[in-house]
Amino acid sequence: EVITSKGLVFKMIYGDSMKNNIIDLLYGLGLSTRDSLQVFHPKVRDRENLNVLKCGKSGVIVLEEILTNQFYYESNVNYTQSSKVELVNEEIETKPLEDDIRRFESLESLIADSDVLDFGCGRGGFLQLTQKISRKSVGIELNEVNRKNINDQGIDCVKSISQLSDGDSFDLITLHHVFEHLIDPIGVLNDLQKHLKDDGVIVVEVPHARDLLLETFNLKSFKDFTFWSEHLILHTEESLATFARESGLVVKEIKGFQRYPVSNHFNWLLNGEPSGHDSFSHLNNPEFHKQYEKLLVNVGQTDTIIGYFGI
Repeated sequence: EVITSKGLVFKMIYGDSMKNNIIDLLYGLGLSTRDSLQVFHPKVRDRENLNVLKCGKSGVIVLEEILTNQFYYESNVNYTQSSKVELVNEEIETKPLEDDIRRFESLESLIADSDVLDFGCGRGGFLQLTQKISRKSVGIELNEVNRKNINDQGIDCVKSISQLSDGDSFDLITLHHVFEHLIDPIGVLNDLQKHLKDDGVIVVEVPHARDLLLETFNLKSFKDFTFWSEHLILHTEESLATFARESGLVVKEIKGFQRYPVSNHFNWLLNGEPSGHDSFSHLNNPEFHKQYEKLLVNVGQTDTIIGYFGI
């Protein structure tokens, strides 16, 4: 059985043979049925013979089995920034990534003079930017090396929500491409909102199950690349809203966002490979990208969706 934050009990339909509790949540929340989940791809990029399922009812994409755990994220060297940390005047400095800058700029009005919590903060680039204008910036990060480096930069970073003080409350809580990794996503949202101010906002950014390369083109090369044992579920707008409401949050807005430009899609369609935005960089044009993103938003097939939630 799976017990949600509202005390609803969902029966394990597949029992021990189906080792992904998120599937049981999908059934319990009415997003999927026994017949609606079908094999969409037979493997993920880091594991052979791990079925990727797609729901014909809600469009959600979900792994048949969970192969990751907390220890995996605590110790995985791929999540450390040890090779990217530099000493500047004997102080640790890391360069924020392009996504960190984009997220900071889009949320700047919510960050200014506010208390900010970044859950699953990774290498801390977003927090580096927020602390320049926030009242307080705090991170939560499982990875030991990242957590130490962030604290060494003078930014408070703890391992889990339980390590926050009871009195810690935040105006803005962010989960940037971390929600799809969580074994208990609704439980995490439930715990986070205990630290959200009454007028605060939780922002969740996730990869989109209806990505153009999946939904329209059903591109095998892209599926071979993008499906991953760490991504337990790819959400649709409907499923993200349903998960948030189940945790007790109020949906303010969910919108599509396109991270990668059309040049990236050209390379996937022509060569079956990523990094077209580098290979065809001469085609990258901000104004054209805005129009391309607008088109993808209109057809509901952006590569990313962003949800804004309150209490």
